[in-house]
Order: sequence, then structure tokens, then C-alpha cells
Amino acid sequence: MKYLLTIAAIACALTIITVYFLWPEKQQPASTIAVTVNGHALSKKSIDEEGEKHGYHSEDLSAKLNSVITRELLIQEAQRLKIDQEQSFRTSLKDFYEQSLIKTLMDRKYNEIGLSINEAEIDHYLSLFGKKVTFTRLTVSSEPPYSLTSEEGLQNEVVFDDLAESLQPILAGLTPGSHTIKFDTGSERYAIRLDEIKDITGITDVTTNQVPQRDHIQKILEEYKRQQQITAWLNELRDNASITIHSE
Repeated sequence: MKYLLTIAAIACALTIITVYFLWPEKQQPASTIAVTVNGHALSKKSIDEEGEKHGYHSEDLSAKLNSVITRELLIQEAQRLKIDQEQSFRTSLKDFYEQSLIKTLMDRKYNEIGLSINEAEIDHYLSLFGKKVTFTRLTVSSEPPYSLTSEEGLQNEVVFDDLAESLQPILAGLTPGSHTIKFDTGSERYAIRLDEIKDITGITDVTTNQVPQRDHIQKILEEYKRQQQITAWLNELRDNASITIHSE
């Protein structure tokens, strides 16, 4: 039943979109019309909007008109050939609708996230450059609260400077012995445990030219925390959803 309702909702949305884009416009006052193409009136507002979209200046009236006229001629020709009634067009319209919907949702969620990076976090991040870190990748349970299934795993020892920038903030946020859950591809989960931080003996100033500026570190930490919250939100949606995978 839920599946049928979903199909009906998508069909309804596609109908609304199709009507919005293809339904004949209301009669426009003559004073607002800039050009008429095969009987279809185009307003001065649409000319200006097309100019803004393509970066034309106010004096580029001819370029704006040519752009709008060409676009209108192509739309009319596509409609004459009934391309708007083909399944491939309806599929592309559905894809466009869904992608636009997802993008709007993600942009809104992304902008809603409030972040605060303090100076102590940046100082700690900086202090790790030139040090060797040992960390272990561990397996976790497939269901919340995603507890460790083993204390043993693949251990790595590397200079902090040589770590990928995506991994640096993860380890910078841990203390030796603590771990965090990492989510990959939206479904794969594993834990990263920080085992040890130690100085590199006999070598000084090994990373003087590699240490990033404080503002760059702040951006790294902000992006990391934002992605953490987005991932947690996506996984919460998934965990709270009713999902049935049907075998063949």
C-alpha cells in the first residue's frame, strides 16, 4: 500500500510540474509584451530574467532577445514533435524533480547546521604536526548503537602530517584509547580508535613548511563537524525508516 501511495505521489508531482511548464499562460497586457514568437507572447520580465541568467548587461538587448527567441523556438519545435509526451522526457522530468528536491533539502539542512570551533581545538590540531599517531580500524555492530564487535583490528602507525586531510580531524578529535564511528557510502560503518600519540625522537621541525594556517584548520574542522552532523542525520533517517529488501 505504501509503495502504491509513493507511486501515486510521484505521478501527481510530475503532473503538476508538467502543467506548470506546459500549460498555456494567461493573456498578458500588451504593455508587458517584449516579443511574440508564432503567436506566443514573451514578457519583458522574461527577457530580463534570461539576461540575468546568462550575464548580459542592460545594453545587450539584442543578445537577450536572440537568446529568448531561440529558446522559445526550440521549445515550440519540441512540443510540435510531441517530445513532451515521450516516456524518456517524462523520465528525465522525474529525475530533474527528484534531484532538485534532494538538492534543496540538503542545501537547507547544510545551512541550518550551527558550528563552533574554539581556539583550543585549533591549538590541539596544530600540536599533532610532527608527531606519530597509531590508530586502529575496528568493526562495529550493524544495528544501533553500533558497539564494537572486537577490540582487535588493522593497526596503522603514521606521521600525522602524512595522513589524508579527511582523516586528520577524526584523529584530532580523539584522545588515546577513545574511538569514533565512521560512516562510508551511507551504509558501511566501522570505528577508528586512537591508540597512541608520540614525538618523533631525534628529529625537530620536520613539518615547519607543511603546517597549515589557523584559518585553514578552522575550515577543515568546520567541514568535518558539518559532515558528521549530516551523516548522523542521514543515518537517523535510515534507522527510523521501515525498509524491506525483497529477494528475487
